[in-house]
Amino acid sequence: MTKPGDEQRRQIAVALRKLRVDAGLSTTQLAKRLGCSQSKVSKTELAYTRPSPEDVEDWARETGAPTALRNELVELAALATGAFTEWRRELAPGRRRAQQDIQRMEAAASVIRVFSMDVISGLAQTRPYVEAIFRLGRDIGPTAEPLDEVIDARIARQEVLRDESKHFYLLMSEMALRRRLISAADMRSQIDRLAGLSKRRNVEIGIIPFHAEERVHQYHAFGVIGDPGIDDESIVLAESVTRAIRIREVDEIRQYLEHFEALRSAALEGAELRRFLLTVIRELTG
Repeated sequence: MTKPGDEQRRQIAVALRKLRVDAGLSTTQLAKRLGCSQSKVSKTELAYTRPSPEDVEDWARETGAPTALRNELVELAALATGAFTEWRRELAPGRRRAQQDIQRMEAAASVIRVFSMDVISGLAQTRPYVEAIFRLGRDIGPTAEPLDEVIDARIARQEVLRDESKHFYLLMSEMALRRRLISAADMRSQIDRLAGLSKRRNVEIGIIPFHAEERVHQYHAFGVIGDPGIDDESIVLAESVTRAIRIREVDEIRQYLEHFEALRSAALEGAELRRFLLTVIRELTG
């Protein structure tokens, strides 16, 4: 019996094998580039396994596939897998690798939008806040990764904020300011960092206060890296308790962009935001 996704898997297998052959690489050589086993490469080409969108993207990049073809194959892989990756698989290469993968996406994008319901946006987090986030995060089992290396990888992503050719929209609910994940002193520093970032020409910080008249419901946190109207590639990143969600379908991405702007319409920004942040800092006790 044919299972859902089987046809897409076969199409992907044929296309990936052609890319490898055209690039003049053996299965062993490509496996080395991808950091995986030769067996995985062979099984993928024989359609014995269903590669994730991330696997397909890495394969296409290492074999020099044109951008249009790479996007097409990644979308096909998303259809075959449902674009929902269990966390145990998503984080199998390690949390540091996951941060580095996102960093590469951010480096290639002209614009990045992030909506966070109850935590400070990752690109704006101070080191104590990053540490708290990872300590409270999902249990991925025994790992050889030192926590400091994972934290360093998250902090390294923030270098992209210095690139003034890019624009950043970091939107949060007031809940992100009120949760006590770190000490009061550290939280004051964290909020002060938000105020500082809001003064940069290429960064827009927005806070949706509790008293705001909102236009739409805050369904869940998400990030949109890139813009389908500007960039060659764009993606929505979101997560549930059990799965990582990556959306590459252009119409869906545009819906997220519309939703983001609707959320942003209720946010405090600029000087008004900074006055609000000072109030929050004064109210912090402990």
